[in-house]
Amino acid sequence: MTLTIETLQPRLVALFKSVIARQQLSQGYLFSGDAGTGKSELATWVALRLFCTHVVDGMPDGTCSECQRILSGNHPDVVKVAPEGQSLKIEQIRFLKQELTKSGMETNQRVFIIQDADKMTVSAANGLLKFLEEPAPQTYLILTTTAKNQILPTIISRLQIIEFNRLPRPQLIAQLTAAGINTVDAALLARLTNSLPTAQKWLASDWFEPLRQKVWQWFGHVQENNPLAFVDVQANLVPVAKERAIQNEVLALILLLLQDVLALHFGRDTELSFPGQRAQLSKWAENVTNQQLLTQMEAALAAQKYLTANVSFQNTLERLTLQLLK
Repeated sequence: MTLTIETLQPRLVALFKSVIARQQLSQGYLFSGDAGTGKSELATWVALRLFCTHVVDGMPDGTCSECQRILSGNHPDVVKVAPEGQSLKIEQIRFLKQELTKSGMETNQRVFIIQDADKMTVSAANGLLKFLEEPAPQTYLILTTTAKNQILPTIISRLQIIEFNRLPRPQLIAQLTAAGINTVDAALLARLTNSLPTAQKWLASDWFEPLRQKVWQWFGHVQENNPLAFVDVQANLVPVAKERAIQNEVLALILLLLQDVLALHFGRDTELSFPGQRAQLSKWAENVTNQQLLTQMEAALAAQKYLTANVSFQNTLERLTLQLLK
């Protein structure tokens, strides 16, 4: 099941329907939000709405020749640029600069969509400033990002920022299960990511399942006050979490486990992240005090800050383990 942008972000679709109908579309936008929240889809929807020849009730029909060319990437007046690897290449920026100076090839309007704009180099970002300072008439620039803080302030100050909310968890779980992901995996993945492609990629990876198992083993040792938890850090967790992105997920899993114990401790057993482990989590929840839970949650949150501050992953986990062992 692929959710349409009308389902993903109905409020934003309604907003842009109204803005375009009133002919008040700004020439520069920054779509900011988590992966999977519909940023690229809405950018494409804006282009469809502007060029569609059969608009019905403010919505592009998606079937006219103009819409079909946009959807297939073959419309000369809708230009999409996305990073190849870690950043936008010099050739891509040169192409973009050249296109920004041109008038529409078939119409008097053009739409430029730059995906993952946070991956622009400084020189690439500076190259956009001239356009943003003196935009050509009926030329619209839409940037998308999952890391707004990594975009130059001079760029941000010239754009209207549109924040994308995460998909509601029940709706995301329905999307994941409809795509063939079992309910236990879906319950956890819906906490970790808002993106179906990302969830599928993680499940197919060689690190996600081993990581989940090893974090569970470590957590069990912690809850049982077993010193083996300290051994688990170096022997099991560090080897499977060498990349920073995976290290972040280790801490996210730990926090979710603590949240499940907290929920069960207070009798709130709905929407667990680890529903398949309910019985064991319930036992642990019965043997912990309110103060212990509070201390554990504070320690886990602090660990995330340490890792963000570039404290080594092993040191961060070893410190957390010592704090959690009763």
